[in-house]
Amino acid sequence: MQDANSPVEVKSLEVPDERRTPPHGVLDIVGLPGATVTRATFEPGWRWSTDVAPLAGTPSCQEAHTGVVLSGHFHVQMHDGRSWDLGPGDAHFVAPGHDAWVIGDETVVVLDFGRTDDATRGHVGHCPCGVEFRVAGDDQLEHLVAAVREHAAGSHGHELSVEQVMAEVTIR
Repeated sequence: MQDANSPVEVKSLEVPDERRTPPHGVLDIVGLPGATVTRATFEPGWRWSTDVAPLAGTPSCQEAHTGVVLSGHFHVQMHDGRSWDLGPGDAHFVAPGHDAWVIGDETVVVLDFGRTDDATRGHVGHCPCGVEFRVAGDDQLEHLVAAVREHAAGSHGHELSVEQVMAEVTIR
């Protein structure tokens, strides 16, 4: 248990706060004060537009990514056609509006850093596509569940039960 007054908080990506398993990948996520750290592991054949777009309901990734490639190689292509190849040791920022895919037959491992602040702390719910919803406190959980269920039904035609949504709610 972490001391609330401690100047240091340590969490292991080996025991993440959350694990997501999209097709051909694994996302291990830990939340720290002011930041979220994700270790993304993508197998050969992984491609955002093939493996994630059908879940996200968008033609390109709408998240910005700041990170570093630990192993493997992948290609990033922006919606305007500009593209880059990234490999081990490449620190990067990728703006929203991109596709990405693994190059070759080596697994890609990337650390992705997301900034958070107190406004983003609270209860977090996710649609299976990865879209995140947040509320500040327990008194807003009904709204969180309703938002996730409405998004899943409206965007993907998935009917989620209250129990399914609540089973995936985390506190940050």
